[in-house]
Amino acid sequence: MKILIASDKFKGSLSAQEVCEAIAKGIRQQNTSAECILHPMADGGDGTMVILKDKLKLAIVKVKTVDPLNREIQAEYLIDDDTAYFELAEASGMSRLASSEKNPLLTNTLGTGLLLKHAISKGYKKLILGLGGSCTTDAGLGIAHALGFQFIDNKGSEVIPSGGNLLQIKKIQLLDNLDIDLQILCDVKNPLYGKKGAAQVFGRQKGADDDDIKLLDQGLEHIANLIHKHTGKAIDQLEGGGSAGGIAAGLAGLMNAQLLNGFDYLSKLTHLEQKIQDADLVITGEGRLDSSSVNTKVVGSMSSLCRQYKKPLIAIVGACDLEQSVLDKAHIQQVFTVMSLAKNQEDAIQHPARYLSMIASVLQY
Repeated sequence: MKILIASDKFKGSLSAQEVCEAIAKGIRQQNTSAECILHPMADGGDGTMVILKDKLKLAIVKVKTVDPLNREIQAEYLIDDDTAYFELAEASGMSRLASSEKNPLLTNTLGTGLLLKHAISKGYKKLILGLGGSCTTDAGLGIAHALGFQFIDNKGSEVIPSGGNLLQIKKIQLLDNLDIDLQILCDVKNPLYGKKGAAQVFGRQKGADDDDIKLLDQGLEHIANLIHKHTGKAIDQLEGGGSAGGIAAGLAGLMNAQLLNGFDYLSKLTHLEQKIQDADLVITGEGRLDSSSVNTKVVGSMSSLCRQYKKPLIAIVGACDLEQSVLDKAHIQQVFTVMSLAKNQEDAIQHPARYLSMIASVLQY
């Protein structure tokens, strides 16, 4: 029996590769003849660059830059002969901050912009930026600022953009000679602002309270109007424009960035569909199965492909917040959770591989 194991990471616990390995270990304990094909996946969010590095044999470039609060750090990006690959979370992610430091009014994406600037200075024109794990809501203006765009207030002074001062920006000094092909890998479909926008949906997890969210949402709408005024480009309703605090929309408007579905990009790059067609059973997973999982995330995208090719799909996840009716509609035959075996959440986070192997060792298929 050929079993394809194509899981996302368990954030904060295991990489996608480690999840796949733990599941395969359990399967082999009960079925030594099973052929396990390990195919770690991501959706454009944090963890994407790890997979790209392994699949494409990319080289690492280490650079001095700054974190979301402008403190000096060292971060890295990846390269091949003609393309540079970046992950937003590397310099501008939640992992760079202590819990007490989370504040999307103050944080910015300048550090990621400095990484892009370094690659451009080395001659790279094709840039791939994976979004996810963001702690910012600055519409990507920090990135743009690092590359030479200027943002001016009503007194003629330059503004260093962050989520909390977007409303102060009255004029954008565009950069006309930026000759790059920027492709952005998105992991959500949310627009830039509004009820389903970057601030109202994701602001709270970045440390924003109700008043902060209102200010951030107004700031994002203001920037959309300002970009439209300066460039003629409408970015307010771009699908995925709200990814990572509005970076996708902002850079689409300022730099003609192309927005791509992160899962689809990795799926084509790694020939996932052919492997699904060749498999007898597919197993997927992620840390928490919730309403966002069945859209552009790994589990939902895997379910769509398995439905297309009429392959049975099992999900092994950390925890599940979905009703059975939603799972049935998503073409997921069985769902197993680490939390059903673990003593508590701390135990689940500390020993996920053990529980993944235990679950896989008693699967019925």
